[in-house]
Amino acid sequence: MDKVAAAGRRKGRIVQRGAAARWLLAACMALAGTAAAAGAPDPAAPVATPGTSCPQRDGDTSRPRIGLALGGGGARGVAHLGVLRKLEELGVPVDCIAGTSMGSLVGGLYAAGVPLEEMEQLVLEADWKQLFDDSIPRRERSYRRKQDDREGLATIGLGLGPRGVRLAPGVLQGARILSLFERKTLHVAAVRDFDELPIPFRAIGTDLNTGQPVELGSGSLALAMRASMSLPGIFQPVRIDGRVLVDGGIAEQVPIDTVRRMGADVVIAVDVGTPLMELGSDASVLQVVSQLTGMLTVGNTRDSVSRLGGRDVLVVPLLGEDVATGDFAKAAEALRIGREAAEAAAPALAALPRWRAVPPATPPAGGPAGGGYVRLENESRYDDQVLTEIVDIPLGRPLDADHLERATLRAYNEGTFASVTYEVERNDEGLTGVVVRAREKPQGPNYLQAGFRTATDFSGTSESSLRLALLRSPATPYGAEARVLLGLGSEPELQGEYYHPFDPQARWYLQTRLGARRTTVPVFDGRGNRVATYEAQAASAQLGLGRTFGRYGAAEIGLERSTGEAEVEVGDPTLPDVDLDAGSWYAQVAVDRLDSLYFPREGHWSRLAYRRSAGWLGGDARFEEAGLDVLAAAPFGRHALQAGLAWHATLSGELPLHLRHRLGGRGRLAGFHYNELAGQHYAMLMAGYSYQLAALFRRSAVVGATVEYGNAWEERGDMRASDGIWNGSLYLGFDSAIGPMLFGYGLREGGEGVLFLEIGKPL
Repeated sequence: MDKVAAAGRRKGRIVQRGAAARWLLAACMALAGTAAAAGAPDPAAPVATPGTSCPQRDGDTSRPRIGLALGGGGARGVAHLGVLRKLEELGVPVDCIAGTSMGSLVGGLYAAGVPLEEMEQLVLEADWKQLFDDSIPRRERSYRRKQDDREGLATIGLGLGPRGVRLAPGVLQGARILSLFERKTLHVAAVRDFDELPIPFRAIGTDLNTGQPVELGSGSLALAMRASMSLPGIFQPVRIDGRVLVDGGIAEQVPIDTVRRMGADVVIAVDVGTPLMELGSDASVLQVVSQLTGMLTVGNTRDSVSRLGGRDVLVVPLLGEDVATGDFAKAAEALRIGREAAEAAAPALAALPRWRAVPPATPPAGGPAGGGYVRLENESRYDDQVLTEIVDIPLGRPLDADHLERATLRAYNEGTFASVTYEVERNDEGLTGVVVRAREKPQGPNYLQAGFRTATDFSGTSESSLRLALLRSPATPYGAEARVLLGLGSEPELQGEYYHPFDPQARWYLQTRLGARRTTVPVFDGRGNRVATYEAQAASAQLGLGRTFGRYGAAEIGLERSTGEAEVEVGDPTLPDVDLDAGSWYAQVAVDRLDSLYFPREGHWSRLAYRRSAGWLGGDARFEEAGLDVLAAAPFGRHALQAGLAWHATLSGELPLHLRHRLGGRGRLAGFHYNELAGQHYAMLMAGYSYQLAALFRRSAVVGATVEYGNAWEERGDMRASDGIWNGSLYLGFDSAIGPMLFGYGLREGGEGVLFLEIGKPL
């Protein structure tokens, strides 16, 4: 190569952020090889007709056609923008583009006519942590999904079907990234042939079943870009035209051959890949696996570069160890290094032909101006009306990309979809419409869930429990759910639940629970002295009819029946056993707009409930109870204030032992041990402060403090404001996927301090 301008090569070392991803790459490609050996079809030839996809865009057929090959490299690919900037300054024509992984993002947007200034602003100002987070704020989730937090269960990415346990194909779907691509390319969304873009374009993916490169030159531009970036094990693969596609860098890291097949006479190739590490004999297993997978990209890059000719130009930004694959926070640095590499290559680039007349980089005429129709491609068990209600795309109005993104993310966050995407199309009659595609998770509809709870006060008192559940969702086209739960540990339980909505909007629903549980309840005399701790074993059944109000609240009425017995566990063994036999009806209304159930920074939650025994349901207990709970939070920067109140009173009769209120721990009188207090009545006021240390996938790590005033009483006549006890706490907490993680210190008026560690939802 006479005109190969390489801005230098980098010595490699292990990049910790990419090690796990590379290990997953190796595992996925091993699976791919197994599939191919088992009889997978031979790969079809790449779809491209030589010489027809890279015409001189300025009409000057006397000059060579120039193609741009942009390689993959994650955050390192931001350097591509610096090279594009230099090409524009020099007036070097770009007649066609092919991109792999991050190169497909840069190349696809540039080919769609997005100005460089807008692209630079995107990479510099984008919230990359949020882009790699498919979740939506808790306040925007459906009311049903918000209640999952109270169950303390997390869906762990495993499904159970006729062929055994199935693992989720990726940690992330990439729904938010795809939405970004769809928004940025909305002006060309109706273009199905990538040769008709302002600049002809190809995105490179890898066929998971053959390991061969796949050139994507038609269909949805946004989906093609997303498929090219499908890092195995991290992002779920993308199915296009019957092929299952993963990251294109596995097969063609720098798509030089693709650009040549498009018809380019001269290729400008930009390699931003991570080089191999320098390992010794003491290398770890993870390092060895990472090195082996790195050979996939480095090897095919070396092979592609070897076919560059004398007129071609290779640009290699000196990213070195300064910008790793996942260092999107260093976008400005990557952009600077890309510009420096382009400056170093300027002599070779300046020798290339210049524009005779620069064509306008504008999208084709007839771009989508409004939604004339909505077409649904539903590959799930849900009824079409359910998806239509969630997405809610208005007809006859200008397409609102923000609304489309929020709508598809809402549907995706119902938890059972592998993907919910949209495309803009133009039908044979010339009408523009939106196509919504929904595909359910391949490991469903039976999902394994797990929850863990442990608590200790470091003074000999501790408890723990493990909860395992099998969830079937959806169980009916309107989204019914059935769950069986087994709890092991300090408070074992066996529960069955069925939730049945009656309409596509899930406005009206029926919910039933059956189960048995063992709990421990402290018992106090009329003077507040603890006399014993009972072990209560009760079986219960509940049937409720409810009405939801949007995504924020619900009202419910229902029936409850419980039976069992409680025996003395700690205390005077001559104390009598207690019969637990009660039947009651209840009514409650709740509003939930908190951003976090356990460490709220914004929003409010409230619940008003009433329960009364009913002799016609059976049971000996006679009681009437009412309760009110309120919690609100307001942020200011990283700081937030919380305030809450709780009031629960047995208005008449005697509340059964297993239904009595148990207190202790942060937010429920922090100076007491967990479950140290119990009573038929309790009241409490709380004020809190928290400071957000960090946020990961919309889950906060905070440090905070609370001040609480309240008490629990056996007799309603003793329930007086003057009889409250002051409590305070300092804590460090994280709102994890398995529930709150909490370490802190609580102190109460007239008592000793309590050092506590809690992981998981309070039981």
